[in-house]
Amino acid sequence: MTIQTATRPVVPTRPSTAARRFAALVRAETTILLRNKTAVFTAVALPFMMAFAFSGMALDPVSLGILLSTILLGTGLLFVVYYTMVTSLVGRREQLVLKRLLAGEPTRWEILLAPAVPLWVLLVVQAGVGVGAAVFWFDAPMTHPWALVLAVAGGASAWTALAIWSATWTRTVESAQLTTMPLMLVSILLSGFSIPLSALPAPAETAAHWLPMAPVVDLLTFAFTGMGLGGTPVTGPAEILAAAATMLAPLVLWTALGLWAGLRSFRWDARS
Repeated sequence: MTIQTATRPVVPTRPSTAARRFAALVRAETTILLRNKTAVFTAVALPFMMAFAFSGMALDPVSLGILLSTILLGTGLLFVVYYTMVTSLVGRREQLVLKRLLAGEPTRWEILLAPAVPLWVLLVVQAGVGVGAAVFWFDAPMTHPWALVLAVAGGASAWTALAIWSATWTRTVESAQLTTMPLMLVSILLSGFSIPLSALPAPAETAAHWLPMAPVVDLLTFAFTGMGLGGTPVTGPAEILAAAATMLAPLVLWTALGLWAGLRSFRWDARS
């Protein structure tokens, strides 16, 4: 006689409460973003308009492909991640949305990072369009593809942290155009895709490489051409890793600085 033992049905594991809560916040932020036509235009159209405006600077198809991908990534960080993130946080704060969320279950990290997730996705898409066009349309070489991942991830981290920091002293959504302008203008001028950094005096060139945009351009250039900061090819595993670490270090520093200053002084009550 065979004795059959009852088996418990297999219940599929559910995501953790924190993961489900954060996913709900991201869905809500994505919906709000898509309903804001001005924010969508700024995030989607402006980087491509900037890429078209700077396209005349290239001398050959390969240079044009690298330039377009660089501009799409750089302006995507400025307008998609940084500016849109600042206006989102300020708008939610002035409407007391952040304060109500803070009184509930979400943590401060979840509340502040949820608006960034749809912007990160859009940035990856735009960067993919630029890099895809450079490689498959303009036949640009890709020497170190992994450096492209560092450029996108490092840039997104740094500019998200700077957005949280900038939101602390931005009083209204309208004033965000003024509070974000200095850093955006400096980053455009001293990034390498508007004027060559080699044309600057040596101290200014060194300082520019430590700003939050130039390292992104350096990593993207390194991904395509394999050229280091000095404009010479980098060969050998140790030298390649050292060059990439040198370019990534400023982005790590800006991420840490922005998060430390932003979380330390962020205001959850309306300021206007």
